[in-house]
Amino acid sequence: MRKLTILAVWLGFTFASAMASGEEAAPQATPESAAPASTIPPSAPTPPANQVEAPVIQLPAAPHVAECPPQPLPIESVTNKLRTAQQNLVMQKVDVFRATVKNTIPTKNLFSRLMSSAANPIDADLLNDMQRFTERFPDFPETAEVFHLMAQVHLRTDNYSGAALDWMVLRAAYPGSSFNKDAVKQLQTLAGDDLKKHADTLKAWSAQIDKLKGEREERLANMLRYLGGNTEKDFAAAIADACASFLVSNQSWLQEDVIEHAYARQAMLLDAQMALYHFEKMLTLYPSSPLRADSMLSIGNVQRKNQKAFEQAAKSYAKLINQFPDSTETKQAYESLAAMYDEDMRDYPNALKTYDTIVKRYKDDPVVLRALHAMASIQQNKSNQPAQAIESYLKVADLFKGSEGMEALLAAERIATFTTRDWKVAIDVNNRIIALAPQHEEATKAQFNNADITENKLNDKESSKKMYEDFVAKYPGHSLAKDANRRLDAINKALASSAQQTTPSK
Repeated sequence: MRKLTILAVWLGFTFASAMASGEEAAPQATPESAAPASTIPPSAPTPPANQVEAPVIQLPAAPHVAECPPQPLPIESVTNKLRTAQQNLVMQKVDVFRATVKNTIPTKNLFSRLMSSAANPIDADLLNDMQRFTERFPDFPETAEVFHLMAQVHLRTDNYSGAALDWMVLRAAYPGSSFNKDAVKQLQTLAGDDLKKHADTLKAWSAQIDKLKGEREERLANMLRYLGGNTEKDFAAAIADACASFLVSNQSWLQEDVIEHAYARQAMLLDAQMALYHFEKMLTLYPSSPLRADSMLSIGNVQRKNQKAFEQAAKSYAKLINQFPDSTETKQAYESLAAMYDEDMRDYPNALKTYDTIVKRYKDDPVVLRALHAMASIQQNKSNQPAQAIESYLKVADLFKGSEGMEALLAAERIATFTTRDWKVAIDVNNRIIALAPQHEEATKAQFNNADITENKLNDKESSKKMYEDFVAKYPGHSLAKDANRRLDAINKALASSAQQTTPSK
């Protein structure tokens, strides 16, 4: 009972302390809400110092449930909006082009032809606008029709090569277009009429288009690469324009140097300065291009052939030789440099020196055959060195057998017989002819010629008699056998007469 009383007192003190603490922590009440003074209890007694407060358990607040707003509808991207706007613009422009081309067809009556010029001022603007269109919107299928319309304008302005290129580009870039079949027919018509002299060229180009693969830019780039090798001036301007347009509109083809090179090669057929500009541009913009050597060779050729700037050309050839010593273009540069010294500058020592370098460097390459023939021609006809010309021809025979060797030996024999009159050399050359082709007609003649030289030039009757006898025995039915027998009779009489004159009388 005592313990219960003590526990009740302790609980009472604890409850009073808790209430006092809550009142101290609570904010002060405003005068209007304060309780009457008579209701305020007296100060609670202070609990014992060793008394422990009860723990306060704080429960976590309930989580806030966020409201899920409705998902917004997909918004059209800027790219799609732009594409849609461009599509509308493309269709409208094509409508304008189509209507304008149709409405500006020249009239065919006699009066209009007499009273008006064949040139239609609108055609130039139309072509410019349509070309800019093809450069701006190359990936739209509607662009195929624009090329078809450009071809029609080129056709009516008598620019048949331009029309052909328009249809070629259409076929290469847009093979699935509905205008492709019409392009094929139009090209066939041109090949049979206005471009009849280029029919084989157009046929070859069309065959190349049929081999193209890949996406639009790859197909067109490969076609332009092929057209870059064109050598017919009539098509040069149209191909150059196609290359220029490709470079403007290109978005994904990485090998632009190929197109720039094709552009420059066509410019060579049109204007020397323009060609040099594009070749130099290619060298500057594409330092790793595999077409650099060819571009450097082309620069030298333009300077030599078109500008007659021989000193500059020599420097260009030398630069190529130093930078790309093992290239095919360097071989051509050596040959062009030697020919320039010979034909253009009349610098025969440098020409011979350059040709000799070719001979030493390229061994039995066909360029060596040409070099040796050129050297022999200079030595025989220009620098008065016939003996050296014989040596050059004999080098040909050493390196090249067959017909090339035979022709060189015959040339050497003629020089030795009629120019240097070196009979020992002539006999030696004839012996080489016999050894090269014993059954050849020239070998038969060489054997007879040796007997003739021995008889008439060396005045060796005994030796020549033996040689004629061998000839008759070997070629009894040959037309020269009669001459050989006649010579034998003459020699025998001369020898008999000589013997009688030297025999002492009894």
